[in-house]
Amino acid sequence: MRIQRLSDKAIAEQLGDALRERRLRKGITQDGLANLVGVSTPTIQKLEKGRGALQLLIAVLRELNSLDLLSSLTAPPRVSPLAVAKTGKVVRLRASGGSRSDRAAVKSMVERKLGDQSTKRGEKPLLIPRK
Repeated sequence: MRIQRLSDKAIAEQLGDALRERRLRKGITQDGLANLVGVSTPTIQKLEKGRGALQLLIAVLRELNSLDLLSSLTAPPRVSPLAVAKTGKVVRLRASGGSRSDRAAVKSMVERKLGDQSTKRGEKPLLIPRK
């Protein structure tokens, strides 16, 4: 089911279930996790039931080596290519067409970036470097 259709309580319960599952997979008891985090066992029990503070959630995820679960929440938003195009600050160079001086400038730029890789093989340099 999509998370947008769930209530806040249901989402919290799913988070608690996920924490419990990760703790059990790592073979850690509630008492052991509580000692590692520095809280009481009932606090861990509440968190696994979907009730608890964000700082506690972060501390528990850190002890379970699962902070990567929060990375999508804390990552900076991606910039839309359409938004970039609207700003007009992007200059595009076409691979074909344009003047000879434009093509020469692009060719020299590509040669600088590729170095001697393509010229050693006797090939023409690629406009887009291989990955």
